[in-house]
Amino acid sequence: MNFRQDGHALAAERRTRFFSRTAVGADVVVAFQPANRGYLTGYFSMAQDIVPGYRSAVVATASKLVLVTGAADAGPALEWVGGADALFRYGTFYFESASDQLDLDVGCPTYPDFDAALIAAVDAVSHPGDTIGLDLVSMNDPMAAPLLERLQPIQPVSVFTALAEARCIKLPGELERIHHATKLVELGLETVRTTLRPGMTEAEIAAVMTSEMVAGGARPYFVSVTSGPRTALADAYPTGREIGRGELLRIDAGCVVDGFCSDMARTFVIGEPDALIAKRHDAIVQGLHRELELVRAGVSADSLFRETIETVRRHGIPDYRRHHCGHGLGIGGYEMPIIAAGVETSLQADMCLCVETPFYELGWGGMMIEDTIVVTETGYEPITTISQELFVC
Repeated sequence: MNFRQDGHALAAERRTRFFSRTAVGADVVVAFQPANRGYLTGYFSMAQDIVPGYRSAVVATASKLVLVTGAADAGPALEWVGGADALFRYGTFYFESASDQLDLDVGCPTYPDFDAALIAAVDAVSHPGDTIGLDLVSMNDPMAAPLLERLQPIQPVSVFTALAEARCIKLPGELERIHHATKLVELGLETVRTTLRPGMTEAEIAAVMTSEMVAGGARPYFVSVTSGPRTALADAYPTGREIGRGELLRIDAGCVVDGFCSDMARTFVIGEPDALIAKRHDAIVQGLHRELELVRAGVSADSLFRETIETVRRHGIPDYRRHHCGHGLGIGGYEMPIIAAGVETSLQADMCLCVETPFYELGWGGMMIEDTIVVTETGYEPITTISQELFVC
């Protein structure tokens, strides 16, 4: 399935919706954050993933966008935008060209550094009197200092919150990508369920998970496979540790399809679980079921969190504690809202959430169920489809 074929149309739909929001307050948006750049353009940069500190930006209006990229990123970016006039590159990297249409040296000047390329891009897109929006929490962020100096006396506004809020509500095309990414994790979990044997290593199990992701056209996002006492380590990389009979195996994994993430988790045991494992797993299942019962548009994240925690406590883990019981999911693995104490944000229809009730006890182990759902006016629609049971292998 090639989601990139309609990626341009989906990004254009996002821009149209975003700039129609009264909360935006900007005619031109300059996005520095990787998730916001992908949201506005549909272009997801490998250079961003592999080069720490790589600087790039998007300058966008409702009808136009340009990319500010490093010279090495200009080739992949050109493939996406389709024309060199939409690129403002900086630095040095050499692409030869067999065609004038693909010649980056025609219509795509190179600037000495990121700041110079960014200022040129903003000048090319904006008009006198336009309000410029930056996706920065503070206008004192040094990342934007040269641009702010160039724009004087115009005072940019922050669109950080407006973009975060817009990304909360998913379009159908975005949900299709999350569905597909989730299905690939489920395929990996089902394969593990049917092949898990004593003596398999965490690394071997992780290879099963990632092979399903890659075969399905996704990029592995994270694959946490832990066994025995290591299951209490939350987000930990797999090792060569072999899983033995009676031990827990916890898998928390996600992949990325055309920029959109999945994130889900399940717990396994080889052989019949002892009474404590069964009791604790039942408690977190009951908590998750209660959380799902309460999900609907209008419910506050705070009330959802508190009732979930209390339910787990009542059903077998009296001292259960969590910093959150879920989070938004989309281009980012953690998006608004966070299902946590004190978060008064109300759920809205078409939010995509990961709901979860993990339990970790160092020296004993950990267990986890995490599902992905879409909020509706009256409840939710599941994206995760496999059983929430403790998988006994």
